[in-house]
Amino acid sequence: MDPANLIRSRVKQVTAYKVDKTPCPVLLDNKEAPYNLPDKLMEQVWVIMSGTGLNRYPEMDAEYLKSAIAKKEGAYENELLLGNGSDEIIQTLIISLCDPGSKILVPSPTFSMYANIAFYLNVDTVEAPLNDDWSLDIDNTISLIKQTAPRIVFIASPNNPTGFKYSRADIDAVIDQAPGLVVIDEAYIDYSKEPAGLLYKERPNVAIMRTLSKSGLAALRLGYLMADAKLTAQVDKVRLPYNINSVSQAVSAEVVKSWDSLAPMFDAVIKERERLFGELKSIDGVTPFPSVANFTLIKIDDGAGDVYNKLIKAGVRVRRFNGHERLGGYLQATVGTPDENNQFLSALSSSV
Repeated sequence: MDPANLIRSRVKQVTAYKVDKTPCPVLLDNKEAPYNLPDKLMEQVWVIMSGTGLNRYPEMDAEYLKSAIAKKEGAYENELLLGNGSDEIIQTLIISLCDPGSKILVPSPTFSMYANIAFYLNVDTVEAPLNDDWSLDIDNTISLIKQTAPRIVFIASPNNPTGFKYSRADIDAVIDQAPGLVVIDEAYIDYSKEPAGLLYKERPNVAIMRTLSKSGLAALRLGYLMADAKLTAQVDKVRLPYNINSVSQAVSAEVVKSWDSLAPMFDAVIKERERLFGELKSIDGVTPFPSVANFTLIKIDDGAGDVYNKLIKAGVRVRRFNGHERLGGYLQATVGTPDENNQFLSALSSSV
């Protein structure tokens, strides 16, 4: 017997999520923060890590961490759901709200894991194509919502991969028409500084999703959802036991309590993002798009493939989009340190 025949047909249809691992000195492909935590905070983190017992299971409900996040956000602890990164929260939501054959709706292009996870779970994805400037085509989006009645609408704002932040009026229009849950994914909100706030307090069919991965703690894999307590109580039933490890709980709580100390890093990235955008506009053959995230989407006029390969040879790794009809000619560059950005700009100028 071929054990591969035991695998579900849907799983056989997809390829595993992979990223380019080509060694390069300048890594600008994963939208990570370019700086480590402040030195004083890192000293506290090392003490906490060294004092974390590894022979015991993590605290089941991560109550200490929830308390820290609740205080930071102005939420109640029972309005929080924690996940091993945002990916686990997306999966938990789809399992909780969607039956096989149900639908979710997403703007397109957007974060690929919404559709990927839905597909694994026999849930269909309805794509609402974005306008050429990457804004929501709100009329078409509303029409698709009315036609398909999605159980969940995922809206990443700022959006990945475009860096575009949707208007509050457009988001409100989606919330007004959605028959199910609207999840506003604010993974990059620290580089935008215009959060939706606790919108679920007034609109109970809304949930706000955030992550620490883009804010200097990618290694900890911590995401969290804020929503009406009646929703989180039910979704929490699906959460796997001990899903947040002890080190992630302890370190994340310490960092969240000292969140204000990260502001200079966010400001530095925003400043570099604007400089990078200005420099990119002066390079012939490329068109950068305005971004309020920690990355920039760049159209390569003569095609992205050769330019990507030349950048790799120059020691700079950015993000390339394979298999997406609207993004085949684009690259995405994370905002790095000033020196990393300079190396990228020099290599790009020589590659187009």
